[in-house]
Amino acid sequence: MYNLDVKDKKILYCLTQNSRQSLKSIGKKVGISKELVSYRIKRLIKNKIILNFSTILNFEKLGYTIMQTNYKFVNINPTIKKEILDYLVNHNHTMYVSLVEGINDLQSDLYMGNPQEFEKLIDEIRERFYQYLSFQTSYFLFRGEFYDYSFLLKKTEKKMLINWVWGQKLYCIDDLDFKILKELTNNSRISTKDIANKLSSTVSTINYRIKKLEKELIIGLYTTNIDWSKLGYRWFHLRISLRDYSMKNKIIQYMRKNPHLIRRFKFINLDMDLHFTLLLENMQELRTIIEDLSTNFPNAINDYHFYSTYKVFKYNFMVPEILKNKDPLCRGHTL
Repeated sequence: MYNLDVKDKKILYCLTQNSRQSLKSIGKKVGISKELVSYRIKRLIKNKIILNFSTILNFEKLGYTIMQTNYKFVNINPTIKKEILDYLVNHNHTMYVSLVEGINDLQSDLYMGNPQEFEKLIDEIRERFYQYLSFQTSYFLFRGEFYDYSFLLKKTEKKMLINWVWGQKLYCIDDLDFKILKELTNNSRISTKDIANKLSSTVSTINYRIKKLEKELIIGLYTTNIDWSKLGYRWFHLRISLRDYSMKNKIIQYMRKNPHLIRRFKFINLDMDLHFTLLLENMQELRTIIEDLSTNFPNAINDYHFYSTYKVFKYNFMVPEILKNKDPLCRGHTL
């Protein structure tokens, strides 16, 4: 396990909140020179604590939403498992791919925009790997809240970084916008000069386009992907079905006080009312959270289950394509 000092933790906290800010800006917040910030970031990259600098897009405003699909492996072996993972990771309609431990073995979050492409992907997965994958559940993502990593600074007050919901007003982008977003999702710290050179444009044009995409909230957050396992943390996911639905908001407010809460999702399904994603050191910490919920909200919870992320293979918010016809009724194409 890699041990971070206070300065490293502050740098990571800054980068997860805005990975595009300058070294000078980070230095002021951390209390060191920009040269030292640069040195420490390079060291974190070298030690593979920082995996990459990324950009979270408001894909819903571009006509997309996410369908989370969950599978169990059947008659699997390492060769077939690698083939399945490679297929999903390399497909441009997958946003997220991970191995999990708990009720399922594999999670893949798929972009839903072009109905024909989505149906084709689902059919391909089933036809190609039906002998090795048992489809378990699928959930339509309705709402997502992303919070800061306040536990790094031992802060008790959390800050919401992203709050998006399905059904927003759609926004049209052109080819240049699409290419800019692709560069930023690959590396959020890339300079506007480098983007301009790559796209045969000008710095002023790129700056204008980026600011417009930020203003329209297409760009949701410049952040940093971190290998939390090297720091002794692991992703845990807690799903709750309620007996007393009137307690839902009180439970949400209670969980928002937990510094290890990183995301809250709302899915359209009938077997789950709440979904919390947390970064914890071990299973005992999750059990403590569950016991606290049961104590503070007696008779409110009907059932719960949890699982943990074993390894993430893909996490990329770049949408597959520009949807030309954005009919809000079908979120992308006329059926």
